[in-house]
Amino acid sequence: MMVLRLLRALAASAVLLAVVVGFPVMFYKVAGLPLPDHLPSQEQIESTLAAPDDGTLFVAALELVAWGAWAAFSFSVSCEIIANVRGRRLVPQLPGLRGMQRLAAYLVASASLAVIAPSVSNAAAAPPVVSMAPVHPLDQPVTTEPPSRERVYHVKEGDSLWKIADKELGTPRRWPKIWKQNAGSRQPEGQTFRNPAVIQPGWKLRLPFKGHKPAHIAPEIEQPRATNRTPEPNQSSAPRPQPSTTRLSHETGTRDAIHLPSGSFVALAYVSGISTAYVASRLHRRRRRIPPTPSEAVTITSEPDAPAAIRELHRAHRQSFAERDEPMPSDGELIRRDYCIDVPEQAHIGQSPDGSPIGVDLEGPGVGFIGSGALDVIRYLVVDLLRQSSNYRTQVLVCTALAEKLFGIPEDDLQQIAAALPGLVLAPSHESALRHFEETFFMRRRMVVERESSDIGELRQRDPGEVLPAVLLITELDDEVYEHVTPPLTCAQSAGVGAMFLGPWPGGTTCDVSEAHRVETAEGRKADLFAGAQLFHITREEAAAHVRQLTSLQSDLDEAEPPSNDEQPDWPSDHLVRLAILGHPTVHARKQAEPVSLSWLQLNTLTYLALNPNGVTRDQLATALWPDDLGKDIHNALRHLRNALVAASGYENPDPKKAPFISASTTKDSAVYRLDSKLISVDLWDYEATLEKTRTASNPADRLAALSKSAELCTGELAQGLTAEWIEDQRYPLTRSQADVLSQLAELLSEDDAEQALSALERARKIDPDTEETYFRIIRLQLQLERRDDASRTAELLRQHQRSLGLTGDSRTESLLVKMLQT
Repeated sequence: MMVLRLLRALAASAVLLAVVVGFPVMFYKVAGLPLPDHLPSQEQIESTLAAPDDGTLFVAALELVAWGAWAAFSFSVSCEIIANVRGRRLVPQLPGLRGMQRLAAYLVASASLAVIAPSVSNAAAAPPVVSMAPVHPLDQPVTTEPPSRERVYHVKEGDSLWKIADKELGTPRRWPKIWKQNAGSRQPEGQTFRNPAVIQPGWKLRLPFKGHKPAHIAPEIEQPRATNRTPEPNQSSAPRPQPSTTRLSHETGTRDAIHLPSGSFVALAYVSGISTAYVASRLHRRRRRIPPTPSEAVTITSEPDAPAAIRELHRAHRQSFAERDEPMPSDGELIRRDYCIDVPEQAHIGQSPDGSPIGVDLEGPGVGFIGSGALDVIRYLVVDLLRQSSNYRTQVLVCTALAEKLFGIPEDDLQQIAAALPGLVLAPSHESALRHFEETFFMRRRMVVERESSDIGELRQRDPGEVLPAVLLITELDDEVYEHVTPPLTCAQSAGVGAMFLGPWPGGTTCDVSEAHRVETAEGRKADLFAGAQLFHITREEAAAHVRQLTSLQSDLDEAEPPSNDEQPDWPSDHLVRLAILGHPTVHARKQAEPVSLSWLQLNTLTYLALNPNGVTRDQLATALWPDDLGKDIHNALRHLRNALVAASGYENPDPKKAPFISASTTKDSAVYRLDSKLISVDLWDYEATLEKTRTASNPADRLAALSKSAELCTGELAQGLTAEWIEDQRYPLTRSQADVLSQLAELLSEDDAEQALSALERARKIDPDTEETYFRIIRLQLQLERRDDASRTAELLRQHQRSLGLTGDSRTESLLVKMLQT
């Protein structure tokens, strides 16, 4: 394959030499120079033009045209050669010469391989060091486009991206540039720009520059190879300049990193990505759930357990918000934050000794990793790029054998994962992976030439709809690797391809990674950057679990607001205090119109005790309330809570030795705390009791009565607004069971009281808006009542909810809606 390309390159070189050098030499010998040896007088010009032409004038005109064509072609070749060296185009495509300029660009691009290829065999000894990115002195800041050049457009009534592009950018066909620059941006009133066909008056859209964005691609002055070793503790070393991190992707411009219980070390952005994938897959499962029929018992069942590796990341993600004293976002907000369309230029791979982030370029000379910790680092890098592969941003190319080595997943399962993950390309063999990488490079070079761009970055900007992700080859080193990857990695023009190697890579940088995943030694052009760095890493088991989780990644999600239960409740008995935790957690005291004002800690305490009516030990309660500080005074916290309940209810304790509202009993091991069921009633306890009656009902009338009692207590998700992990584990099972109760009640009422049935289904939809079957049942009942307009509105509500989740274009759902509405 390389021999054929080398032959083609030599043929292109021969054509260039023949046309640029051979043609003028040959034509000079045959016809001489086109210029006369003296300037003709006016009389000579007039007499020549007036005299009959014997063919001399015609031949002279042809000679002049031939010399002019040669001069234009030679000029085009010169410009293309300089553009290849400098990495950007010097002159635009000229009218009338575009075909000639394209031919020159193709021949120069092909001939350049004749220069690059000879260095392949000597790559190990003297690797080229041409950079794919701009070089800035390490002690100087990187300059970027001044913000003042950015333009902002205020959307007016009747505007569309087509009209805005026509008015502001000169042509309506440039509307995709506006869409790409603003996709996912936050707009007034909490809205998000998600659909290019829908914009609202008052929105602010950033506009691209009218001219072409200047290419920040420049050749790098060849630097001597450097070697860096991590200094010993007793050695002094001069402070080294900090590398610039301005080209890290938007997700990785942070110093935050997390040590997992397994010993792995990962970036917070990585934690967020995997945790968000878990949330999205959980949503997908909930959407497709079918409520049980009236003949089936309604049970409170737990959600399926996530693998331990996923639970660790989800817990770490939640804890990161607590450490920053920020409220835990909803599932929808988490997924919205994870949305991005920009192709990253770097991947966050570790931290320098001072804690600053280290990014590895996704194109350019590449990095090789050796040592006992190298595989764990490569595993992290691969999964991190896969989590960013949505919207065709990144693509990892690896052979099946190496993928099995990295993840420990059988080949058949790997093929299924690759089919689900657009960012993973599995090659059947090591050789085919190299060929695929090389072909991707040449295909992109041809696209750049054909579309008259200077590099792949300008092509992405000109045509946002073109799928051009950052492609990264992951491979082990052998002799064949040098032959295939050196031309793409050393090309001056950006093609958006790069490589990471398991083995020493003399063409770029080599890092020796210790068992502790610290860079012991670094050699090559980026040695200063990696010296002494602590690299991110994960185990093979974690990598397998994270990749499997990513296969079920879904799009944006918004949670609907369940009904509030702040109203004064009906007192089911003589209890002094009523605790409601289905919906917003509230506490009401008898004869008090307003709920009792309690702190976040006190509401968490009551909720935890309500979820554990049989009692909890001191250690269990302390762990639930203060997971990271078990030394807190639990007795003082309970005393303040009891005092608040006593003051609100006016309770007079007949036995001073007995603690009111929250009883405490002592065992030989620890104290056990529980809510006093004689003084406090809990809506969840009543709800569970009514569910038991529905299961034991012996006839339809008794079952209907029990379901009606249960439905009265269905007021929303468990402890809405509280974000403790132990609440999350029980939240959705209770939401699902409430929706099931209301669905069953509606089915029993549908024949005798369709209006009540419809009301129950609407409540079920509000409590659990993700279950599509509830919408379908509402539509059927509305059509049964001959309310076609209402049925159409319900169908539109479902479509709107799908759009808010980023699930537009679901053919299965849409076909069912159309079928029902047309029947």
